[in-house]
Amino acid sequence: MKTMVFLIGFLMILTSCNPVGEIKSINDVDQVDFTNGENILLDVRTPEEFNAGNLPHSININLNSPDFDSKLQELDPTKTYYVYCKSGNRSSKAVNKMDKMGFEHIVHLNDGYDNFKK
Repeated sequence: MKTMVFLIGFLMILTSCNPVGEIKSINDVDQVDFTNGENILLDVRTPEEFNAGNLPHSININLNSPDFDSKLQELDPTKTYYVYCKSGNRSSKAVNKMDKMGFEHIVHLNDGYDNFKK
């Protein structure tokens, strides 16, 4: 019984420490402060797509660029990254790469920029 109570308490503490909450949609990014330097909005579309329209405060690193991995290595893996693309496909691939590279806090905005424009 004590073990069960300890386990439940530990899980409650662990889940309450999640810095990204339940944000999974690109339409919820207005709830996040991207001016504090700790939260980074990462657009993995092409520069042409990015220049045609993007979310405020986002940075662009093209997933299809040959230097994508090296550009990721220049980023601070301890910050929280909110990753998006056009529809969610490329950002999913980027999130997987970032996870393998050791990034600690990654949020996949799975519905993409197309959903934001609607």
